[in-house]
Formats: sequence, C-alpha cells, structure tokens
Amino acid sequence: MATSTPPVPASASALVTAYRLDGRGGGEQLDDDALRRAWDSDNAPLWMHLDFRQGDVTDYLEAVAGLEEAVVEALLEADTRPRVARFGRGVVTTLRGINFNPGAAPDDLISLRVWVTPKRLITLRRRSLHAVNVVREQINAGEGAISIPDLLAWLVETLVDQVGDVTHQLEERMAELEDTQLSDDDSLNADDLTRIRRPLITLRRFMGPQRDCLAQLAQGPLWLDEESKVSIRESANQLSRYVEDFNAMQERALIIQEQLWSQHNEQLNQRMYMLAIITTVFLPLSFLTGLLGVNVGGIPGANSPYGFAVFILLTLVLGVGVMALLKRKRWW
Repeated sequence: MATSTPPVPASASALVTAYRLDGRGGGEQLDDDALRRAWDSDNAPLWMHLDFRQGDVTDYLEAVAGLEEAVVEALLEADTRPRVARFGRGVVTTLRGINFNPGAAPDDLISLRVWVTPKRLITLRRRSLHAVNVVREQINAGEGAISIPDLLAWLVETLVDQVGDVTHQLEERMAELEDTQLSDDDSLNADDLTRIRRPLITLRRFMGPQRDCLAQLAQGPLWLDEESKVSIRESANQLSRYVEDFNAMQERALIIQEQLWSQHNEQLNQRMYMLAIITTVFLPLSFLTGLLGVNVGGIPGANSPYGFAVFILLTLVLGVGVMALLKRKRWW
C-alpha cells in the first residue's frame, strides 16, 4: 500500500543538498549561494539533489543548471518508468528505489530522476530515499565516490543492494509459508499469500525494466569510464537475478495457492461424502417411519404393547443392513 506524501510548505526550497566532490572519496556540502556560484565556473564534480515537489525546482533546473526545456520536461514528468534517454552529452534516466520511510510497504517504490554529464549530476525525488542518504553518508565520511560516473555507479549499486534486502525478506517469508503448508498447519490462509504476492507484482513490474535500463546505461555514454560501466553492469546482473527470484517466488506462491484450493476442495468433498453416507443410511428409515406414521387404520402393531419395541428393532436391523451393504460396496 502506497504511503501518502506529506504536504510541503510553499516557502521550502527545492534544494535538498549539494556536494562538490574532492576526488578522494569525500566532498564539501554546498549551500544555495555556493552552488549557484560553482555550477558554471567550478571544474570540480558537482552533485545537486532536488525535491521536485517545490515550485522553484524549475529555477534550479533552468537558471542554475541551464538545462534545455526537453530535459526539464523529462525530469519533471508526472508518470515515470525506468528508462534511459540521451540529450547531447547528458543522459536522463529514471530509477526506482525501496521506500524505507516509517510505515512504508515494500511495494511502495520511490522514483529517482537523474540527469548526468561528465562533471555534473542532478537527482530529483518526491520523498526521502534511503539509498541517497546512504551515499551522502559515505561522502561525508570520506569513503564515497571520486567522480560523477563513480557517484552514479554508487547510487545504482545502493539501490540494487536495497532491492536485494527486500528480496531476501520475501524469500524468508515464502520459505516459512512453504514449511507451514508442508506441515499441514491450518493457520496458513490466502491472506498470507496476498501479503507476499502484492509486493512481488510491483517489484516485477518496475525491476524488470530497471534491469534493462541499467544494462543500457552500462553501454555508454563515451565519457563513462570503464570501471563505472563494469560496476553498473554488475548491478544490472545482480538485479536480473533478483527479478528471476521474483518470478520464481510468484510461481511458488501460485503452487501454494493451488495446494490450498486442493486441500479446501478435499475437505469439502469429504464432508459432502459423509453427508451422502448419512443420507443413504437414513433414507429407508425415513421412508419406514413416514409410512408407519400415516394416520389411517390398519397400521401394523398399532394396538400391540410390543409394537414400538418391534419397530425400533426393525429400524436398527435395517440401518445396520444398509451400512453393511455400503461397506461391502466400499462406499466408506
């Protein structure tokens, strides 16, 4: 279930953070004024991270970054899917990351829009993305990226690693359901499967195209160094394995669902069978009691003090006889 996005004050700035990389794994965090001064004049690698819910986001994209209108439209479009598009020397790509915000579900993915050139990186998000925070912590600790291509590879790797964390959680939960099903535990129900199949549907929908997106990104552009290409390609291969795991888990969930249906149908058939046996046994008895209960003269034993006892004995013999006949025919 997707979590609602909290309203943002209109006076808030679109700038979330900005960094000047020092080429040694660290970086200097820039404020708004320092970012505006450095973007066109500083030759150092710069990263600008924006919140595109804010009204001044176009000012940062157009006035500060100097992006063309087509690039701005690509970055700010409402509906996004993982993709790669080239505009001149830059590349626009849209990725999805796991939402680790409090109360978020695994299938509530957050989009990350990216504009990357040899020396500049712009990322835009709607909600806080944990993968971005991890990369920021690495830069602050001096253990992060040394260049823009390296920073892009770090972001991709972190996004894929977090998909892997969710995959392992779903794998463990699926294994628990399979063990419960094999142990004939009646506590397993369709709701347990739904809680797994729902995130699988969303993850398969977006991670499959994202895998292709990363594979395409790893092929170029020309300024992307070989080490970054290898890193992105490895992330794409890793994501491909996770997509295969999603497909396998979906099939396993279908098998468990079919087994649940089979068990329920078997239980229903057994109950209907027992009802049929009982009905067969009591059918001649009901006929006999109905026949002797007719309010007309000439009923046998009506005036005899032993009539009721004889009737009870007759019904017992008839009932046992019917059951013996059913047993002989192997009906039960």
